[in-house]
Amino acid sequence: MTRVLALNGSPRGVRSNTAAILTPFLEGAREAGARVETLIVRDLDIGFCQGCFTCWTSTPGVCCQKDDMAGILDKFQVADYAVFATPLYHYGMAAKLKALLERTLPLLDPHLVRRGRVTTHDPRKGVRFPRLVLVSNCGFPERDHFRSLVEQFRQLTEGRGPAATILVPAGEALGRRYSPGGPFDWFYKALHRAGAELVKEGRLSPETQEILARPLVPPEVYNEAANRSFDSTLT
Repeated sequence: MTRVLALNGSPRGVRSNTAAILTPFLEGAREAGARVETLIVRDLDIGFCQGCFTCWTSTPGVCCQKDDMAGILDKFQVADYAVFATPLYHYGMAAKLKALLERTLPLLDPHLVRRGRVTTHDPRKGVRFPRLVLVSNCGFPERDHFRSLVEQFRQLTEGRGPAATILVPAGEALGRRYSPGGPFDWFYKALHRAGAELVKEGRLSPETQEILARPLVPPEVYNEAANRSFDSTLT
């Protein structure tokens, strides 16, 4: 059975645009036969990496911090897919999800390995890494804003790229809730199909990718509505 570990990195938790995107995607994966588990990262006890390298030297494979990461690393290693879902904050992932990512260091071997034109780390012996999936939305209406985050995940996968990447500009248009049957029903149906395709095929079909790449609303309409909303809040 395919195992999917979804990491909702939004500080807004379950009432977020990130959750609105994840919900139909994970429903599709579950209906395709996957075992799905979702972690709300903001609710977890995850300290920042201390840069001490204890997990490489004194206690190989084991972090010196006693928090929720030990259990998360166990889940990480049995998952077939790890879905990193995050709002775009200052052109990167949300801080606590980044902290979680950094705390996966114990899974890596400290020795430097030359691969092609770059140097990297291999997984520690016996460690199994899941394929990564990137899901992100932002408050701007253009896809170009995701470039830095996409490049980070390209580097994390040694140039291969994630198993799937879903980028949603103008995410605030979703209203922080999953609303099937509404004006974005076409989008939610495509997300549902994407989750099923990932489990069944290991990738998203070009047709589904094309639908998910369509804008939720025209940029000029989105900008005008966003500015009106801020004006009404500030007056």
